[in-house]
Amino acid sequence: MSSGQLPLVSIVTPSFNQARFIRETINSVLLQDYPNLEMLVIDGGSTDGTLAILQEYASADSRFRYISEPDNGQSHALNKGFAMAQGTIIGWLNSDDTYLPGAIRKAVHALLQHPAWGMVHGKCQVINEHSQAVNTFPSSHADAKQLYYTCCICQPAAFIRRNVITHMKGVDEKLNFCMDYELWMRIAKFHQIGFVPEFFANARIHATCKSTTQWHSVGIPEVFKSLAKHYSSIPSGWISHVSQYRGMGVIDLLKIFKSFPSNSTRITSTNRFPDTWAPPVLRTIIQSDPDKPAHILLIKGKIPGAPAKLPKPFQLTALVNGARAKSFTVEKSQFALEIPLDPRTNVHRVDIASSLTAPATVPHLQNKLVGGYQAEEVIPLSHDEFVVYQAFSRA
Repeated sequence: MSSGQLPLVSIVTPSFNQARFIRETINSVLLQDYPNLEMLVIDGGSTDGTLAILQEYASADSRFRYISEPDNGQSHALNKGFAMAQGTIIGWLNSDDTYLPGAIRKAVHALLQHPAWGMVHGKCQVINEHSQAVNTFPSSHADAKQLYYTCCICQPAAFIRRNVITHMKGVDEKLNFCMDYELWMRIAKFHQIGFVPEFFANARIHATCKSTTQWHSVGIPEVFKSLAKHYSSIPSGWISHVSQYRGMGVIDLLKIFKSFPSNSTRITSTNRFPDTWAPPVLRTIIQSDPDKPAHILLIKGKIPGAPAKLPKPFQLTALVNGARAKSFTVEKSQFALEIPLDPRTNVHRVDIASSLTAPATVPHLQNKLVGGYQAEEVIPLSHDEFVVYQAFSRA
């Protein structure tokens, strides 16, 4: 096939203040032995000298284009680049990663040989800040089942047909870390993913990259939410991989979820006392987005000073928007309530009535009528967050 008949490949590179590495990234694209390509750098308004480098390449090579303007993060930049791309095959190369020689040619050849493949990926080396190979990413054949257990596709080694990107509507802009893994999950539902067991790319790990600085705070929660969204469960292998979130530690994980800007289920008011004691009727108002409705209200409670098993159980009765939803018999000093919420309703008024009243003689309870327990955590959960909670609670 002549060079004029080969499909145009567009390489999209999101960029922000990566002057230290971006020249090497660009060279790894423009020096490929594939004749029909373009490179688009979508810069978020860098201030570290990146723009001078981009201007240099744009002046010297007609295959290179860039824009530089404020954006809403990496996912937003990627979708802008995908929309600008003119090729029928798209590669996504971050501004600190690089291609190995022959990568584009091998990827195109594989896609031409296998028209049923919606995307293809190869093997990937892990390099350090000095471009020295330090490890190998565990790449392997990928399908919907395999992607449930592990992310076996290394993003810089992946090439995707343009129609597949269009079908998927790009990456999820609510994600800031695992937008690649979540995209693979979606693609695998509808398209075959091919694998070429040859090295295509280098993924760079360094002190300031997100994989180093945000894996636990952002990466892990996004991975779990994505698994919950697409599979409605989380495999034990992922849970054991992050032991700090096991058991009761899942509350910390859920709180991280709630800190994300994309979170859409929130408490708008509550009459719980500042020291977490609950009144005889604990009222909580919850608001959620129709696209991600509230699924349950989780209450983590305790009775301070009581033995682990209560000598006399007491009742908690939950009403949602005035209708009786569920009753609970509390037999232990520490307990959890899961109160179901109607996903068809955007605003929920949850009242929890207690049959137990704590004695007012306790010094810190004087002048305060309470329901006999402390509501330590009051957390509304979407379906995806509830899946995470269940997975870790049972681990």
